[in-house]
Amino acid sequence: MKEKEKIEIATVEAFLKDYNFRNKKCFKIIKHNTETEAGPDFECGDSLGDKLSIEVTCTEDRPGDMQAILGRSDHKSLNALKTHLEDVEGGKANVFDRVSCFQGNVFQQICSRINKKLLKDYGVNVALVIRDTSPLDWDWNLEKQNIKKFLRGKRNPYGKGIWVVSYSKDCIYHII
Repeated sequence: MKEKEKIEIATVEAFLKDYNFRNKKCFKIIKHNTETEAGPDFECGDSLGDKLSIEVTCTEDRPGDMQAILGRSDHKSLNALKTHLEDVEGGKANVFDRVSCFQGNVFQQICSRINKKLLKDYGVNVALVIRDTSPLDWDWNLEKQNIKKFLRGKRNPYGKGIWVVSYSKDCIYHII
C-alpha cells in the first residue's frame, strides 16, 4: 500500500469514528478508490444500507511541506533552515518566508485545495474531508468562520458537509 493510501485510510477511519458517534451511525469503509478520479476516494456503508462517499484532501502550510513530512524533500531540514538564515543575513530572503501564519499562507493553501475539490460533483451523499497535516495544531473552531466566508456564494457539491480532521486525528470540525 502506498503512503498516500495509508494517509487517506487513516484520515477516513478517524473521520468515521467521530462522524458515526455524532450521527449515531455505523459507517465502515466498503471501497477505497485508488485507481481513478471518476468517483470519490471512498465508498462507505452501514448495516441498514445507508451510503456515504468521502473525498479526501490534505492541508499543508507551505508548498513542499507534505513531501518533507514524507521524507521526499529536505525542504524542512536543518541544512535548509541554515541556508535560509544565511540568505536572510545576506539580504537574499525574508525571515518570514518560512513562518506559517493561518491568515496568510496557510489560509491560501486550504482555500486552494477546497477550490479544486469544489469542481467535483459526486452526488448528495458525499463529504469532503480535509486532513490537517500541520504540526502547529491550528484551532479549527476559530478558523472555520474564515473558511465559511471564503465559501459563501460558491457552489458546494458536498451534501454531507466539508470537514477537517485534526493533525492528531482526535477531533473533526464541521466547516459547513
